Amino acid sequence: MSVAGGAYTWLPCEVKPGPFSDERLVRVASEFGDWVGFVPVSSLEGKAGESLIRALIVEVQGDRFLARIPGESLSSTLSMHALSCPKPVDPIEGGRT
Repeated sequence: MSVAGGAYTWLPCEVKPGPFSDERLVRVASEFGDWVGFVPVSSLEGKAGESLIRALIVEVQGDRFLARIPGESLSSTLSMHALSCPKPVDPIEGGRT
């Protein structure tokens, strides 16, 4: 599968309650470092007992890609992931499915 900048993808994440009813505390794990922040509930999906967050692929760098996760990060605004990660990246078109 081809991954390109400008595409959206679903990334697996851990979700906990946030300080407000319309946001959640989310952790996106990656072998390059975790992304942790507060995200809008509208950016999350739940499928088969797994939580996913919609992210924008900003740039592809060889066998890695940078993704922008919506919300307020506690550290970095971008999250790096391997193209060969164990869970395949599933690009989606524009809106939520």
